[in-house]
Amino acid sequence: EATFGQGFIKIGLMPDGGSTFLLTQLVGPRKAFELMATGEQIPAEEALRLGVVNRVVESEELDATVNRLVGALASAAQPALGKLKAALSAQSIAALSDALEFEAEGQQACFHSPDFLEGVTAFMQKRKPVFGKGARGGAAD
Repeated sequence: EATFGQGFIKIGLMPDGGSTFLLTQLVGPRKAFELMATGEQIPAEEALRLGVVNRVVESEELDATVNRLVGALASAAQPALGKLKAALSAQSIAALSDALEFEAEGQQACFHSPDFLEGVTAFMQKRKPVFGKGARGGAAD
């Protein structure tokens, strides 16, 4: 029943939280651009196929599945689990840090755009936004 998406574009913002880096790592730059630029929601099965999620379970199986995974992680050797996580993360930390900084700068510019005001207003009014009314913050910015 779950869907996944990057809806930032729909209110005049760029994705943040490291998603420009992380989603690109998972699905590749072309698909990441498509998902972020359109704000398209994808169903759970598509998220699984793309590698965005590890598994898909029926709603009634969710709690039991989560409990099994939590139990396995809780009973694992914690130092080894911590070092495993650190080793897998170490390769990406610098690139993620750069992406977070770039996103913060881009998001700040988006916050000051007329399109952001229109996007939020349209969202609150439950209507489709009409972007481009004010000064444009184009791709060259």
